[in-house]
Amino acid sequence: MPSSLALDSRVLAAVEDLPLLATTIVEGFLDGLHRSPFLGYSTEFSAYRPYTQGDNLRHLDWKVWARTDALYIKQFEDDTNLRCQIYLDTSASMDFGADGANKYRYGRLLAASLAQLMVKQRDAPGLILFGAESRQAIPAQATRHQAFEIFSLLAQTPAAGGTKIGQDLIHLVQTFTRRGLAVVISDFFTEDDTVLELLRQLHAQRQEILVLQLLCPEELDLPFEGEFIVEDSEASGEVVVQMDEFRSEYRRRLESFCEGIRKECIRLEADYLRLRTDQPLDVALIAYLERRMSV
Repeated sequence: MPSSLALDSRVLAAVEDLPLLATTIVEGFLDGLHRSPFLGYSTEFSAYRPYTQGDNLRHLDWKVWARTDALYIKQFEDDTNLRCQIYLDTSASMDFGADGANKYRYGRLLAASLAQLMVKQRDAPGLILFGAESRQAIPAQATRHQAFEIFSLLAQTPAAGGTKIGQDLIHLVQTFTRRGLAVVISDFFTEDDTVLELLRQLHAQRQEILVLQLLCPEELDLPFEGEFIVEDSEASGEVVVQMDEFRSEYRRRLESFCEGIRKECIRLEADYLRLRTDQPLDVALIAYLERRMSV
């Protein structure tokens, strides 16, 4: 697999060129896959999927079988073109975390890298932003320059306002009648179940769903000492807390919160992955490939 250094968002955080970053990350990631036994991945083909009875045996990859003792079918460009919508939370709560571990910077870079990888897979990536104003940014298309249009939109979109799933976005999701893959990137910090409602709508439209919940180290570890004023970034309100007294209860509530999201994802047949923003991006890229091959 590629080295953690090559995909560590903290190392790359100072560089603002999303096309360069995404291309570098994906090329390093694919190069690592070529050197690993991960499903015998190869860019000669768009994707692999598990063998099922009745498949044409001439499409079996026997080299993969020899390495992994598993049967996989090669899928070619004209039978793997899939619409892949990336949903990125642009609310103010995402703009939290120090340096390269900032959730929105990490999420934006992750969305760009996924779009580049989808293009490499010859799939049709699209981008939908949701926050204070939800709208479809880039329709899913399998065009040569699709990733760069997504890069451009991501680069000029700041994180601001509350998390909102408007009726315009719900109506948009309801138009998705063709089977596709939805990758939802969010911290899920909302006053209600707004983002979960998006997942329910995607499930109702029979979309395959991959949920990537982003949390920064400060949110997970709460490494602060003494008295702090905690402020809600999306709504008015402050509370004074003693961190030593608050830490244990906070961690319990956070784990309960994340477990609730995971259980809802199971109910909706969605894959769920909680990511620390100090983790290498290859963790999420592998999760995407695994979900992609199950479609």
